[in-house]
Amino acid sequence: MTRNARIIATGMHAPERVVPNSFFHELMGESVDTWLREYLTIRERRWCVPDESTADLVVACAGPLLERAGTTAAALDLIIVATDTPEFISPSTASVVQHRLGATGAGTFDVNTACAGFVTALDMGAKYIQADPRYGQVLVVGAYAMSKHLDLSDKRTANLFADGAAGVLPV
Repeated sequence: MTRNARIIATGMHAPERVVPNSFFHELMGESVDTWLREYLTIRERRWCVPDESTADLVVACAGPLLERAGTTAAALDLIIVATDTPEFISPSTASVVQHRLGATGAGTFDVNTACAGFVTALDMGAKYIQADPRYGQVLVVGAYAMSKHLDLSDKRTANLFADGAAGVLPV
């Protein structure tokens, strides 16, 4: 009999630092606020502070998510992090998160498929649950700290990106 995954909890975290559209007016010497509001409905975005990282975002998302699920990091079987902005080239951001959470029994890996990252990671997590009874709780989090990689002189892209993390716990 096939066992299907079901999501039992969700979570998210956005950095504290708020960057309003006016920041880009000052930076670029021209107003981008009207265009951002009218065409993209962007009024502000959240950016990491200099010492905040992708793994920090994932951990901040995961703690309350696990609490809402009524479980602990020790009960996790797998952690999948979808990101284009990894903590390091190696080890994976998911491994850093595993250590920080104390999820000593969880396998880990990152997925980097750009905008499709979270959906791809969720699909993979669900397939682990379907295919192998040893996987009961899979933490899936999409996280980005894109502000650390922006070219602030590029008027076409610098004002579009934000940082944050959102995740689910399929079982």
